[in-house]
Amino acid sequence: MNFVSNKDKSSFSIEITPLIDIVFLLVIFFVVTSKVGESQFLSLDLPKTESFNYKTVQTSNEIVISNDGSIYINDKLININNLDDLEQEIFELKNNGELLILSAESESLHVWVITVMDILNKYGFNEIQIRTIEK
Repeated sequence: MNFVSNKDKSSFSIEITPLIDIVFLLVIFFVVTSKVGESQFLSLDLPKTESFNYKTVQTSNEIVISNDGSIYINDKLININNLDDLEQEIFELKNNGELLILSAESESLHVWVITVMDILNKYGFNEIQIRTIEK
């Protein structure tokens, strides 16, 4: 008895398109979930030069924010709580397009720096260099 006929034999084939989709999904999954470690960064030994001189910025406008809320505008002391005095002193600064240096001690509050920057922006100071003073 012949249960399988030769006419009913179909060719066996594997569809490769879904397999490729699965492989791409696995690759995306592993790339997204992998962590970037410290070992993947290069440490570079940059060349040193003696012919390059760093030019310090000579500016007439400097604002220093200290940890206790004191603000020094060109060596004049103002408390952060006196916003009217602070705004008046910033208004009286020379805005001749030169660079203004805004220095803040590392423990000073971020809201103080943002308040001073907001007042500076209000009076048209666009060139501001921000520095951190470590204590």
